[in-house]
Amino acid sequence: MNIERQVNLVRALLALSSIGLAFVFCIMLIALSGKDPGEALFWLFYGGFSPALIPETFIRATPLLFVSLGLAVAFSAKIWNIGAEGQLYIGGVVTATLALHISGAPSPIALPMLILVSGIAGALWALIPAILRAIYGINEVITTLMFNYIAIYFVSYLLNGPLRDPVSLFPETTTISSSLWLPIVVPGTRLHLGVILAFLIMTPIMWFFLKRTALGLKLEILGSGEKTAKYAGIESVRMIIIAMLISGFMAGMAGGVEVLGIQHKMRLEISPPTSPYGYTGIAVALLGYLNPLLIAATSFFLGGIMNGSTTMHRMVGVPVGMAGIIQAFIILFILLGYFLEEKFIHRIIGGLRKVEH
Repeated sequence: MNIERQVNLVRALLALSSIGLAFVFCIMLIALSGKDPGEALFWLFYGGFSPALIPETFIRATPLLFVSLGLAVAFSAKIWNIGAEGQLYIGGVVTATLALHISGAPSPIALPMLILVSGIAGALWALIPAILRAIYGINEVITTLMFNYIAIYFVSYLLNGPLRDPVSLFPETTTISSSLWLPIVVPGTRLHLGVILAFLIMTPIMWFFLKRTALGLKLEILGSGEKTAKYAGIESVRMIIIAMLISGFMAGMAGGVEVLGIQHKMRLEISPPTSPYGYTGIAVALLGYLNPLLIAATSFFLGGIMNGSTTMHRMVGVPVGMAGIIQAFIILFILLGYFLEEKFIHRIIGGLRKVEH
């Protein structure tokens, strides 16, 4: 077994341990609330992973996957984009607005164009924090987090004002034309073409980009440190902006696909208040160790947990926010896992190299 496989095994064990510890703590909280942990966990997993509900889990996992694939690009370069939630909202509102203004019979390129525009909108929203970080050295965690609030309140203004549905008067746009909805791929379900785009198209593309291209390698070198990147002849300003633009593009696509595939309008609740896609995507990217294939599996898992928490709440009375608590614990233990990896992975690699020689 080579060094890379050993490292991957250690990471897999750390990820599984993080999930296990998160569930142990949640079982304790459920027991303290006076509910039966066994029954609660049964309904949690039934609601997320029973065969009849698998399509709904894929639907929930799709925006998570788009967001976390983009975050994996930024995080690989150690650029901490916390603004995916705002980028998703901007992508969604631009898509809905444009879809409402497409008149007549849509052309065959209308749907691809709308999805592309949603990504571009998210990328442009990430551009200012990218420039502030790359050129002026302003911490991107602060700027991207601030831009989340700007985006959400801006979208709230639009949905309560110029874009408000004049019939329902709810803070949402008018329903877009059904000809612009993403096609259903499994009859009798809500499984739409966006799921295929996320899992079968974008996931392998992003894996190839990060693992097999020169640009992906440059991002990884930048993640080792800007001094290292400088010695390698990598222009850090350019790479930081590229990483943020790709990350914002994927988050914007998440918003566009959610509008075209599920909501069919722009709503304030496009991202679940208890488990926002933009923030949950951080947990997904970290739990998947920035590997797109693992991220796809993690997105499906956390999507199931989010759906299952609703079933658990309905059947047992456990607060629906338990999914958010599970995710918070997973992030906490994943960060601990990253700390342990930094401490011990180099010792493991060193020991293996001695054995090999």
